[in-house]
Amino acid sequence: MAKLYFVRHGKTEWNLEGRFQGGYGDSALLEEAIEAAKETGKRLSEISFAHVYTSPQKRAKDTAEYIIEESRLNLPLTEVDGLREIGFGDWEGQPFSYAEENHLEAYINLKAHPEKYDPSAFNGETYEELIERSQKAVEKAVSNHPGEDLLFVAHGVTLLTIMHTLIGKETGDIRSKGLLSNTSISILEIDEKAGYSIVSWNDTTHLEVK
Repeated sequence: MAKLYFVRHGKTEWNLEGRFQGGYGDSALLEEAIEAAKETGKRLSEISFAHVYTSPQKRAKDTAEYIIEESRLNLPLTEVDGLREIGFGDWEGQPFSYAEENHLEAYINLKAHPEKYDPSAFNGETYEELIERSQKAVEKAVSNHPGEDLLFVAHGVTLLTIMHTLIGKETGDIRSKGLLSNTSISILEIDEKAGYSIVSWNDTTHLEVK
């Protein structure tokens, strides 16, 4: 059966500083993240991927390119706008404390109650909007490569949203397993009759010190 592999981008400067880094914010990968992406490439080097899809944001695209380079598989890479991170509007680039001080309820709901999250006060994107665009991106990729393994490199909230939606969870469950680790690997298997099921979730064993 075909499998979908999902990798969160490597750790960035804004990740380290505790800043919002959504669909229109970006910062550079840390040196440790580059090495982690290469280790991820080694881990995935024996998988016969038909294609790699990445968010167009630099942190995700760079991660994908390091993975491909290290895997030595010369895989085709396509940027897909639907794989961008959830848009944080006026929160972009701000420290997490900014949201706590100015939009506490929304900040709590972002992490704990996605079904109640309302970002309209700061021009952000809703989970429902994220679900619509990200699911379209994945469904199109799967339809273009029936029965084949695919790799998606994107972002923490976006990947959580994609995977929870594919396995049939409600919006309120999107954050139930916590956030994905940087350069972690999660895998879903596709069964034509049973749908999607979890093979592994937030796997970081390839990043452990040898």
